[in-house]
Amino acid sequence: MGKIVFNGLTCFNVNLKVGRSPLSDGMKFLVLESDPDPDYYSKNNFPPNKKHVGDRHLYLLVKNHINCFQDLILRNNKKIQQKFKNKMHVYPGYMSFQNKDIPCIRINSSGVVELSLLINELEELGIKFMKDQRVRACNSLIHYKKYREFEKIDEGIYSDNESPNCFYFQIDKHLEFDEFSDGIERIKHSCDFHLFDSFLVDMYYNNETLNFIGIYSKHCDKNRFRELKEKIKEQF
Repeated sequence: MGKIVFNGLTCFNVNLKVGRSPLSDGMKFLVLESDPDPDYYSKNNFPPNKKHVGDRHLYLLVKNHINCFQDLILRNNKKIQQKFKNKMHVYPGYMSFQNKDIPCIRINSSGVVELSLLINELEELGIKFMKDQRVRACNSLIHYKKYREFEKIDEGIYSDNESPNCFYFQIDKHLEFDEFSDGIERIKHSCDFHLFDSFLVDMYYNNETLNFIGIYSKHCDKNRFRELKEKIKEQF
């Protein structure tokens, strides 16, 4: 295990296709769901990641205004997790949905039988959720926060202490998501660095914001990470 060099509250920025989850059936609230695994493996004949195929990435849309909403969730997250047998990772954030930016809660779980109980716990905090409705699936820009620890594996390159398939390449400026997305596509099309899913990451550390491009992959050759870092530097 490498040395942890950065740790703190981390904001993840991703663009995912989300739609109404069948878990909404029989519930009074709208539950959205995105694909649990990155879709890079659907290219080049790579098989799905069977190990995590049961994982669910769910989203509850918050309809009422609460001061310091994200802080409220983060303060109570550990206490909420301790009440459930299955791991319920709860992350606050917001997402673009139906042409609006809406506060949301992202839930990562391999066991969702206790979802209604989790909603009850969150309602106890004063949170009100959007009622169930029929919605079309759409791409959504999603932002959510969670605590992360980064381990250094090379200069400017880090691994995730909890997720062995996540890696972070530090950049020296803030990127808007469209600029990031277009640049990553150019990297993928100009060379054979394409076996990964990507996302933007900001970490709040020692009173400053650190900027990273994150990748998720089980198929990347780590020996080529320095080369990928140079591609990122050239592009951005």
